[in-house]
Amino acid sequence: MKPEVKKSRFFFGFITKSTALLLIVLNIFLLAVFSCTSRGTTTSNEKSKVSYPEVTFVNTDVKITVEPLEPGLSNIKVKFKHSDSTVFSESISINKYPYEITKRFSKPGIYQLSVEGYSIVDNVWYTTNGTMTVYDSLPPLIEEVRLIPERPYVGDEVMLLIKVGSENPIVNYTLDGRVGGNTWIRKALTEKAGYVYRKLEPVNYPGKVELFLKTSSYNMEDATKVVFEVNPVDRVKPIINVFTKTFYPVNSDVIFEVKMYDNEELDYYKVEFNGEVVEQGKISGKSFEKAIKIGKKELGTHTLNITVRDKEGNAAYYSKRIYVGSTALSFEVEVSPANLTAGGTAVIALVPQEERVRYTKIVYFVDGKAIDSSIASEGKEAKRFTLWDVEEGTHIITVYAESDDNRGGIAETFVSVPDYNGPRFISLTVNDVEMGKDQPTYISPGPAVFKLKVYDAGGINTGVKPRLLIRENEFASFYRDLLMEPEEISSDGKTVVFSVSTIMALGYYYVTVMNVQDLSGNLMRDIGNFLLYVQ
Repeated sequence: MKPEVKKSRFFFGFITKSTALLLIVLNIFLLAVFSCTSRGTTTSNEKSKVSYPEVTFVNTDVKITVEPLEPGLSNIKVKFKHSDSTVFSESISINKYPYEITKRFSKPGIYQLSVEGYSIVDNVWYTTNGTMTVYDSLPPLIEEVRLIPERPYVGDEVMLLIKVGSENPIVNYTLDGRVGGNTWIRKALTEKAGYVYRKLEPVNYPGKVELFLKTSSYNMEDATKVVFEVNPVDRVKPIINVFTKTFYPVNSDVIFEVKMYDNEELDYYKVEFNGEVVEQGKISGKSFEKAIKIGKKELGTHTLNITVRDKEGNAAYYSKRIYVGSTALSFEVEVSPANLTAGGTAVIALVPQEERVRYTKIVYFVDGKAIDSSIASEGKEAKRFTLWDVEEGTHIITVYAESDDNRGGIAETFVSVPDYNGPRFISLTVNDVEMGKDQPTYISPGPAVFKLKVYDAGGINTGVKPRLLIRENEFASFYRDLLMEPEEISSDGKTVVFSVSTIMALGYYYVTVMNVQDLSGNLMRDIGNFLLYVQ
């Protein structure tokens, strides 16, 4: 195949032999006059025609011909600059006719060509510019295709890491195929060879995905098929059944039985009494049960909290107030309105089941945490209702009350609020330094520990691993693409700290996070880029 040749002509003229001789004599005279007063300047007005192949390959001889468009052009130089360089790294002089050189490129890339010549007529330097694309002799072979994450689930943001084993400056990537149901995609991307990242839209159907990947560079190409399985998401929380009394007589042992179930497989459980861990450990299988003896407890109210997680990170929580004392008060808890909305306000009310009872103290709890309390004063009994700022998720509403006849009681109810909001970003730190968007964060080269803290009222899905993306400035591909693991999980599963460790080299980078999900499958909004200086 004969490479395409590019020719440019900016100034043409016809000069007779007699006229040329006269001009040469005049040029010599002018050179003698002006050389004593000025070195000349560089201009973009071109006085020559340059012929060269616009496209070539490495280790191939290339002929570059310079044809002056008028006499008196001397000191001709041909300079080359690779696209990765900021300066012209090579200069070749042409001192005799025919004005041509043979050049062989050893490195693929896009080269800027600059031809300079000194005009003894004008006493100035003239420049002719051009561009050459040098391709690798190797085709753009697809050496590796890696899926991130390796085991995607429905709704995950999936990225392909493609490695092409040539050094071609221009490679066209084409993805074509079906990504679930009747959804077809076709994506095109032009990049260099090497490592390339390609983000796919979230796949909303479980099952097999088949994509055809093609790479092409000039007249060379390669292709392969990418096949992976999208797993159905297990968003079903475990079930916790607790067999316990609400009221225990004084000097009696607090004993209860816990039974846990999951549609796939259980992974971990923890039992807390009054904030202290009494049982915890790894479990497996679809069911688990255990009898737990707490022992004798003092008069008053006590809190029982149970946490269970399955293999996919779905968590279930159980919270109950236990009263140790004498005869209990009888009342119920009512939450209104019936259809709760996250971000709205609800009324939690105590509804008496006895007549002629004067309440002296009432405490309101949501998920085991006190949100309000009221004590009787100046002849008025305790307030029988409170307001609650509704959050998404399943909640246990508990009310504890005391009366003027020295009795106490507990009542509770469950409410479920639809979750349509993604997790909320709290902080991103590196080596315990919080990163901000308004100014860069500085660390030293070497080990770096990134920590992401997020919150969701409905619970964070720890089975879906967030991805920390680090991109070096001025580079299109990612310097690092890391999966973050859960490091700290709050007792209610609403606040989670994810972390990952890596090694950072000198430079400055843009850092961001993606693929943070709650238990309802909602994704955290894009948090933007954080600037990191490693120096």
